[in-house]
Amino acid sequence: MKSKQPRGKYESIHNPGYDFRRLIYWMKDMEMDEKDENTPIAPYFIPTLALIGACFAIEGYINMVGQHVDPNWENFEKGPISVKKRLERIYSMLGKKLDLGHGIWQQVLDLFKSRIELAHPMYVSKTEIQNTEIPTVFQRVEEKYPVLKSEKICDEAIDVLLADASLSHLKNQWTLGGYSGPPRK
Repeated sequence: MKSKQPRGKYESIHNPGYDFRRLIYWMKDMEMDEKDENTPIAPYFIPTLALIGACFAIEGYINMVGQHVDPNWENFEKGPISVKKRLERIYSMLGKKLDLGHGIWQQVLDLFKSRIELAHPMYVSKTEIQNTEIPTVFQRVEEKYPVLKSEKICDEAIDVLLADASLSHLKNQWTLGGYSGPPRK
């Protein structure tokens, strides 16, 4: 029996940044349901996951915009490239000024510094008196980046980046797919 699927080249485009934005919204919902005993995540870890989701979402949109504005983005993006350098390249390609010293981009760089601290934790063995069992690193995240703050930084950064690149119409577009080209024989 022959397959009835279309034949030809299939193109799929996916922006994982969109999925990570959703992670922030899920953490916000979990935070609201903190008293729910069935929540599979420790309440003190929720702001940490929101921060990580915000950083991953911003990176996903940066890479999407980079691919749209820079024909050599894939060559540039090889190896570990900081968010700062990626933003500088995008804004250079756009011919627009980028101010990393204050405003949303300074907030983004600060958010990423906190993510780096989480991604590269230092093993600590110390004795101290504290009022909670929550590990200090998670307390710092919760104090500095509650879920709503991570969400606000993420959404504002994505909105500014997409507007500056004239790509606002792609904010909620997470995937595209379809067949193209002549059918194979």
